[in-house]
Amino acid sequence: MAEDEAASAKKLFSASDVVGHASRKDCWVVIHGKVYDVTKFLEDHPGGEDVLLHASASGDATEAFEDVGHSTSAISMMNNYLIGSIKDYVPPSASEATTIGGNDVPPNFRRMPQKKGPPAPNTFLDFLLPLFVLGLAFAAWYYLTFIAKA
Repeated sequence: MAEDEAASAKKLFSASDVVGHASRKDCWVVIHGKVYDVTKFLEDHPGGEDVLLHASASGDATEAFEDVGHSTSAISMMNNYLIGSIKDYVPPSASEATTIGGNDVPPNFRRMPQKKGPPAPNTFLDFLLPLFVLGLAFAAWYYLTFIAKA
C-alpha cells in the first residue's frame, strides 16, 4: 500500500522546467496543471504530432485540449503519460472567467454562444429607401389612374 502512495506521488515542476521539453525527441504537455510526457505518443496521436508539439510550445495546452472535446478513453489514456504537476498552477482562464460569485467556473466550461438580436440598421437610408420606393409606387398609381386618362 505504501508503494501505491509512492507511485501516485508525482514530481512538482515549475513552468520553466516544462518549457525546454517541446521537441520531437522530448515533448511535455501541461493540461489542467498536470505535466504529461507525450514523447512516445506523438506518432500515435490522431490529430498528428504537430498538434502536440504546438501545444507543448505554447505552454499551457488546457484550452486547446478542452476545445477539441476528447473522448473518455482518450482522457483515461492520459494517466499513462502523467509525470507530475505544475507547482502553484493557475488556470489560464482564471483571470478571464470571472463571475459575480468569483472564479467558480469549472475547468471544462465552454461558453455558449449568446443569442444576438436583430442587427441594427446600418444607415438612415435603410429606413428612407423603402419609403421612397413606396412613395414612387403611389405616385405612379395616381398618375396612371387619374392623370393619364384625362
